[in-house]
Amino acid sequence: MRAYGDESGHLRGLLNGDCEVYVVGIVAGTQLDCFRCPKATVRRVTNIPEAKWNDLTDVQKRRLFECFASTDGLQFGYAVFTKEQLHTLQNYHLLYQNVSFPPAWDLALTGYAYGEILFDMGLVDHYHRPVFTFDRISSRPQCEAVRTHIHQFVPTLRVQFNGSRQVHGIQAADCLAGAVAEDQKHGTDWLDYLSDHTVIETYATALVQLENDLVNV
Repeated sequence: MRAYGDESGHLRGLLNGDCEVYVVGIVAGTQLDCFRCPKATVRRVTNIPEAKWNDLTDVQKRRLFECFASTDGLQFGYAVFTKEQLHTLQNYHLLYQNVSFPPAWDLALTGYAYGEILFDMGLVDHYHRPVFTFDRISSRPQCEAVRTHIHQFVPTLRVQFNGSRQVHGIQAADCLAGAVAEDQKHGTDWLDYLSDHTVIETYATALVQLENDLVNV
């Protein structure tokens, strides 16, 4: 089993109004299945080197989700965060002060969100140790910080990070996260292509964990 993760939006952008929603998305299955749909989506599109949701036309988006829906064994998980959710946290004002625990609060919440989704998807096998790869962020120490916080939820999982150009599964996660964000902001229905039993939505425990961090600063 392999799983791949990516984000849509920016957590800090929620606080300053530059971003309406922040979404963490994960696609899980065999490596071949996770790679297949993004590769097929851009195979005949010469000006798009990789499947990134915001670069796709509506027709390409539809074909991608039809591919997701027709691929047996794929699992999807996501978490959606808004400014209003962050404002429900005790001591949320510390977020505006860029508090670190360490690490910075946005890296912590990203790791918690990935970890909660992976746990709820059942990727906690102590013997076969599934592999999770998320999209590389700006620096290695930041990636390592996200990985550390993922392990608070799924300590036995092998966690890696890489670029989306190199790993097509990350492109699948990018498109899932982008589709969820689009559904949230514009009322589209991309997730309706997927069977309910293949999709997990979760976020509450990640927020509770962040709140505990804020209380204990």
